[in-house]
Amino acid sequence: MHPDDEAALVSELLRDPGILFVDGPRWKAATPPSTRDIAAIGSYCIIWSPEDLPQLSAKLTVHGDWYCRDEKSTIQFLRCEMTETVIAEGRFAISTEPAEAKAAANIERRYKFLSRAIKKTYRNSVVQWRNPRLPSPAEPSRSANPSAPDRSLWVGPAAMTWMAGHADRRVKTFLTGFVEGAITAPG
Repeated sequence: MHPDDEAALVSELLRDPGILFVDGPRWKAATPPSTRDIAAIGSYCIIWSPEDLPQLSAKLTVHGDWYCRDEKSTIQFLRCEMTETVIAEGRFAISTEPAEAKAAANIERRYKFLSRAIKKTYRNSVVQWRNPRLPSPAEPSRSANPSAPDRSLWVGPAAMTWMAGHADRRVKTFLTGFVEGAITAPG
């Protein structure tokens, strides 16, 4: 997910006036600061609505910070990171177990909304994964390097344009990972 793709999704989320962002699952106080400004948030973002859960609770850790107890009542958003040649995937996660069925339904509704928004403008089956440290076999095999196009990875329009702009540009799960993805067909 390119930052421009991320910005488009965030603007869709913010159409809901109850949506707040929380910077990560660790905080300096028992109650986390929240905002509607994604620019104030680091790489781990909690998407939360007080309509679903009036307050996020946290437990004090041995390190002296507070850790969110209510991640299962939120959507977790690992934001994209970029260098000149690599985009680290941005991704959303959900694992609902809130006490109230209404809260679970709201969270799942938001997650499905994000899923539909992604599928409208993003493309899948356009990235092949490979480990440049391993040889590519002459014949295709079950553990082919590169892989078949990844149907589970959805690539945003800005990311597609960015990757197509230079042959060295790649996507990775994490910036420091060895395995990298390249688009199979630009455009």
